[in-house]
Amino acid sequence: MSRSRAILGLLTALGTAATAVAVTAAPASAAACDPALVAPAGSLVGNLWRSNGGERSVYGCPTTKEYGYADKRGSYQFFRNGKIVWSPNLGDGTLVRAYYAGGKAVFRWSGLGRDWDFFNVRWSINGGKATQVKVARQTPWSGVYAVNPSCQDGVCMTSNGHGGVLKATFIVQGCDRGTFSSDCGPWSIATSVKAPY
Repeated sequence: MSRSRAILGLLTALGTAATAVAVTAAPASAAACDPALVAPAGSLVGNLWRSNGGERSVYGCPTTKEYGYADKRGSYQFFRNGKIVWSPNLGDGTLVRAYYAGGKAVFRWSGLGRDWDFFNVRWSINGGKATQVKVARQTPWSGVYAVNPSCQDGVCMTSNGHGGVLKATFIVQGCDRGTFSSDCGPWSIATSVKAPY
């Protein structure tokens, strides 16, 4: 009798656990991105997106396919929360990207073709006056910079629609320290992100 109760108790516990798992687990397809927009394996943009967590990454799902530029080597793809650009003029593996996190527009770059002492970053909001800043490197080939896109030159735009859509645009170049001046490389292809306001 006690053995039957033990088996019944075990089956009840297993059934309860299975029900709990079934209730809490979301269907795999609920968060899946449109497969027609996901860049194929071998694409630098797609590989970066996947290595950062794919649809669960800071970029979210792609909203366009990956497109090449008509006038230069390189490609870009828009995502729900940002944009990733392949900028081979700085090195064949160079990727620049922008996304929103914590109320800031975050700009990252990596894979530059050589090692640099520091980086110059230029950014602007809605195509306005560009601001240039000197940024320390994370590694000799990568870095990160973040700005609050709602304020520039002491003028702040609110999230209630005044001032329209905020778009932060970024470019980067690597530089070496010289004796009297800096020696800098070319500028990257621009990347940008629109504020989620």
